[in-house]
Amino acid sequence: MPVAALLKPWRAGLALCLMLGALPPSLAQPDLPLCDDRPTVIRGELYTDTRRWCPEDVVNEPGLEPLSFTALAAAPDGALYATRPLSGLVMAIRDADGDALPDAMETFAAGLTLPNGLAFHAGDLYVAGGAHIYRISPLGDVTTLVDDLPTGAGFPTAGLAIGADERLYVAVGAPCSNCEFADAERGAILSMNLDGGERQVYASGFRNPAAVAWYRGRLWTLDSAPPQMERNALDELNRLEAGGWYGFPYCLGADTPNLAGGRGCSENIAPAMRFGTGAVPSSLAAYPHDLLPGTKDTLIVVLSGEPSQVDFVGYKVIMINVNDDAEPAGSTIIFPFAYESGRQAYIPYRGQALFWPDYIHLSELGFGIYPQQPLAVAVSPEGWIYISITGGRIVALRPRYDWPDHDLLYPIWTPMHPNFDPSLAPSEPAD
Repeated sequence: MPVAALLKPWRAGLALCLMLGALPPSLAQPDLPLCDDRPTVIRGELYTDTRRWCPEDVVNEPGLEPLSFTALAAAPDGALYATRPLSGLVMAIRDADGDALPDAMETFAAGLTLPNGLAFHAGDLYVAGGAHIYRISPLGDVTTLVDDLPTGAGFPTAGLAIGADERLYVAVGAPCSNCEFADAERGAILSMNLDGGERQVYASGFRNPAAVAWYRGRLWTLDSAPPQMERNALDELNRLEAGGWYGFPYCLGADTPNLAGGRGCSENIAPAMRFGTGAVPSSLAAYPHDLLPGTKDTLIVVLSGEPSQVDFVGYKVIMINVNDDAEPAGSTIIFPFAYESGRQAYIPYRGQALFWPDYIHLSELGFGIYPQQPLAVAVSPEGWIYISITGGRIVALRPRYDWPDHDLLYPIWTPMHPNFDPSLAPSEPAD
């Protein structure tokens, strides 16, 4: 069939969505065939909400090291960058066949120390890993900005972000899983100039702040508790304040101490959202788009999961709706997903830790991610979501504009309904 014929139904669906207000006219989307006509579409595995998203393969190379692609960054020109820390590489994935989806992967930079965080600024790619922060020019020239970040035992240097103040913000893990330590730059978010100078501690009290991202003018990070901890430690999403202390090692995701002695839980800043222990949040990204009902100005979080834990608490990617007071109001699972009820489509958040026990069967039936784990997320300029998975895989979730009847598919108390009414949400937390 000619390409022009394939494009006609897509344009018809797009026109209908524009009438419904699902796609802002200011955001240009590339002309693409319907999801089912795309050769890259994923069928029969890695379930997602295909009423809203078209899942497509970007990279699928299981021969790569299992922890390939621990960080992703989508460039303004459409290229996708990914870190391979165990190989010391940063990969560039570009669109070689003109279908707007990155598909051709090449080495962009080599010989780096455990690259594990990415951020773009003024055309350059900044990379954090181990004791180092690098700046890489568009031509691949590498400049070492910092070579003395604290390293050693414990959790690695991870997330990297650049603020409107043109300062670097990097997440450095704690030196231990559940103990006291003296190094003020461990278990902390560090801030510095773009050249690496004037380094200072921006926020502290973290065990494994695996990523940082700017969202609604604030810096956000994640943290995770030791698996199967005897005390009531929980995994966290945190909204950061300059100079704030967030509780580790004494208070992690809970209101009572996890570790005896030291500072009390009344002194730390409480998490913005709590997840069940073993969710292991590993990446987050702002979604500043309004392409589908329920997606407007949301926050995406990857819950990587804990392989040593029996319960499948993680192994999913969620989209968090935030109210006008910057407080999380609820979450939607976007990957993997099986629509069975309105309760599964959206879970209101009322302060209790989220577990999603009803999604365990997805992995048991082979429809989920397990035994692989989601690692990182990035959002392209046009609003496509890229997710990396252990085993050398990156997938894309592209919004579907050919399925406009969201008012029939989702209850009115879910943000996916065009006339969302949060006052109608169930009185009890959804399972």
